[in-house]
Amino acid sequence: MIAKRRYFRAFVYSAVCAALALCASIAHGTTVQDLVRLKGHERNIVTGLGIVIGLDGTGDRSRDSLVAARPYAELLRNLGNPITDIEELARADAYALVQVTMEIPPTGVREGDRLDVHVEAMFNATSLEGGRLVVSMLRPPRPDAPDLMPLAYASGPVFIEGNNPRGGVVRQGGQMLNDIRANPVTPNGTMTLVLKDQYAGYPVATTIASAINDEFMLDGYSDIARVEDAKNIKIVVPNADRERPASFIAMLMMIPIDPSLIQTEARVVINEKQGIILVTGNVEIGPVGITHGGMSITSMGQAAGEPDMPGMGPGDAMGQGNLADGQPQRWRGIDTTSQRQRNATRLLELLRALDQLAVPVQDQIAIIHELKKTGALHAQVVVN
Repeated sequence: MIAKRRYFRAFVYSAVCAALALCASIAHGTTVQDLVRLKGHERNIVTGLGIVIGLDGTGDRSRDSLVAARPYAELLRNLGNPITDIEELARADAYALVQVTMEIPPTGVREGDRLDVHVEAMFNATSLEGGRLVVSMLRPPRPDAPDLMPLAYASGPVFIEGNNPRGGVVRQGGQMLNDIRANPVTPNGTMTLVLKDQYAGYPVATTIASAINDEFMLDGYSDIARVEDAKNIKIVVPNADRERPASFIAMLMMIPIDPSLIQTEARVVINEKQGIILVTGNVEIGPVGITHGGMSITSMGQAAGEPDMPGMGPGDAMGQGNLADGQPQRWRGIDTTSQRQRNATRLLELLRALDQLAVPVQDQIAIIHELKKTGALHAQVVVN
């Protein structure tokens, strides 16, 4: 009866959502699955040692490192053409010793599934272009267990991606020899939701757990979701769903979460190589004055009787003066009077001021780092 009521409620919920979509008025655009992953659905890697052959003089130069020649000599022996002395390979340069890596999807794989494989030169080969990976066995990366049975094998032509000719990809070159299934439900009937890094924190974890408990309370279940810490939420799977938990997990992951309740810490993400700065809207900075390359910026409120400049708000002025050496000085004030806290302003306002003063992005990144060092920047800085 409970299961039937749950499926009926799910049908009604779907119908209501469809009606709201037609009206362009969906209240919830975020679900649990957007914020978490299931414990047991982790990224897995299998790896192995491989040989790329068919290189046109760009492979490992064995006379510089005979270590690279030993696996090649073993390959020749397995092919029925053994060599008597490894020195015979001193001039060989048509092969390269590579590390072979294949990533297994978090949801698991079945025997026979084919996946992309990545290869990287391990010695002095200059390019893998035009080469072909010889059949290589792949195992979990456990150096303490060299006799571990292989989970997959890889072979095929190598294609260069990007600007690094010493690395490449073998498209669909890996094939699974065994199943790897991911079952998130433990033998005692529990499962764990792991918050994604960008949402990890007690406020978001508590919001998700409350939404889950409210959803299943109508089915007679109470307190099935408990916050263990800032990143983990333990779920007790109902007895009726433990043997076949797929429907329960599907409903769990589709529970809507009001986006306005997702309170994460203020964050600034910087990609220094690409010159990209990403800022959440709630990042604030304290009162600060910045001088850089003949430019000055101050955060301030409007003084009594201070006139407004055309097109600018109170305390939001930009002008030009002169330094002692006669060089022009550019300055800009950032208004703090309209913010939630009188002595704080948003980082977005500072970046807007820097853009108007034509400050290069790399200099803006340097200013952000200095603001963090002084404690004036009230946010986490993440550098990629």
